[in-house]
Amino acid sequence: MNRVRKILVPVNFSDDSANGLKYAAALAEETQAELVVLHVTQKEEAQSFLNFLAMMEGWPMLNTPTAIPLDRLVREKALDLYRFIENVVRNRGKLKIRRRVALGPEEEKILGIAREENIDLVVLGVRNESFLTNLMARAKFSKIISRLPCPVLLKPAFGRP
Repeated sequence: MNRVRKILVPVNFSDDSANGLKYAAALAEETQAELVVLHVTQKEEAQSFLNFLAMMEGWPMLNTPTAIPLDRLVREKALDLYRFIENVVRNRGKLKIRRRVALGPEEEKILGIAREENIDLVVLGVRNESFLTNLMARAKFSKIISRLPCPVLLKPAFGRP
């Protein structure tokens, strides 16, 4: 069996992705693999982020700028990713973690990073809910999974209601 050298964990800052990240971190620590944590953001988030920022700073909603520079959005998401990892992976020890933020379609970015980084394993956190909800979520994952150049581990969230 081939040794796992790089593990990719796409995260969206949800509890499910935190669960996947915890599992991947433990696996990476045990196998001494490098952990690549990826967050994919969309251009549409730029406007949502700007509206939120305007509201927090007390700007009237009618006077908000219509777009935020994409480099600022990516920097903010990079900070969010850094904080998310710090909160989720408590005992990092000798664990090597690289953070990546990508802008564009989620499926394409995950596939691109997996190929670019020569990823050996992808870990995805999934919900442990009803059969139908799980089936629909897995349909989304199956599009990505079928195109990835490496194995995928789906980590369900056991013990949640």
